[in-house]
Amino acid sequence: MPIAFSRSLRALAAESARGTVLGVALAVGFLAAWAAWLVLARVSLIATSEEARLEVARAAVPLAPVVDGRVLSVSLALGRRVDAGELLLELDSRGLQLARAEVDAERQGLLTELGALAGEHAALAAAIEAFEAGGRTRQSEASASAQEARVAAAFARTMAERSESLRGLGVESSEAAELLQARERGSAAVATIRRLQVARTRAELGERLATMRIDLARTSRAEAELQRELAAKIAAIATLDHQIDQHSLRAPIAGRLGGVVPLQPGAVLARGAVVAVVIPDDPLRIVGRFTPAGVGRIRPGQPARMRLDGFPWAEFGSLHGRVAAVASEAEDGLVRVECDMSEQADQMSPGTGSKIPVEHGLTGVLEIEVEAVSPAALLLRTIGQALAP
Repeated sequence: MPIAFSRSLRALAAESARGTVLGVALAVGFLAAWAAWLVLARVSLIATSEEARLEVARAAVPLAPVVDGRVLSVSLALGRRVDAGELLLELDSRGLQLARAEVDAERQGLLTELGALAGEHAALAAAIEAFEAGGRTRQSEASASAQEARVAAAFARTMAERSESLRGLGVESSEAAELLQARERGSAAVATIRRLQVARTRAELGERLATMRIDLARTSRAEAELQRELAAKIAAIATLDHQIDQHSLRAPIAGRLGGVVPLQPGAVLARGAVVAVVIPDDPLRIVGRFTPAGVGRIRPGQPARMRLDGFPWAEFGSLHGRVAAVASEAEDGLVRVECDMSEQADQMSPGTGSKIPVEHGLTGVLEIEVEAVSPAALLLRTIGQALAP
């Protein structure tokens, strides 16, 4: 009986030793696996934004009138596609249009006056040219007549002198000599008259030509004055056209209308009141805003993920992209970070069956993987931060 009990004790001792060895082995294995995980595994560090939204690559352009006015016509509809330059809203500008019509009528009157004055100017110029040509002919005629009179007077003088010589010799009678002397005096008088006629003709032609040139200069001055008034009217019309155009609100770019304010003809709009925005047809991007402390380790190229508000990520999934740009200055205490979504463009295109309703203006939370470290390094970093003063 004592021998059997001793054997039972030894069996129990052997079985206990085997359990202890197995427990120690399991513990050592677990510690080894944990140590390997601490050293070899990688844990992603995520920077989370304070706010994030989807935006088109180019900023949406707000539509706002630049003048006060009453709505005359409106064609704003949420989501409607518009082309650049398309008329979307028109304010009442009838007063300006009436003023423009009045100025345009004055411009037409000035054009008519200018046409008549131009005809008068051309007629005067032609008359001066013809008068100058005729004056040269009259001067030539008067000069030729004066030359003829001088020749006749010289011949009469010669004949009178010859007759006087012959009378002295007793060859010719006194009556004949006196007759020739009288003819000589008459020829001299005619030559003097013809010479004075040349001077008078030249003076009359010069006076008449000066008068005609004064009239021509007067028409030129009047034409210049009308041209100045016409230029002022044209400038006034251009100013009124610009003011009238300011009463028309057109799409600055092609895209879709968003943020449309309900308007009806007759409504009064104040200058600068935004009535809609035009969202361009550009690729979407994620724009997040981070605190300066959280943005310190964000760099271009890091992977990013956005979870949309109102769309559970477990059902709809997330939007993925990469950091494209990080702002260097904070705005309102937050730093802007832009992420490119070109890698997910195919999933967001129509007809792919994507559950994510991506469009401009959706909000959510942006998460950026800033670093992948081992758990051991993360543990040591946490301990260091806790012990730091």
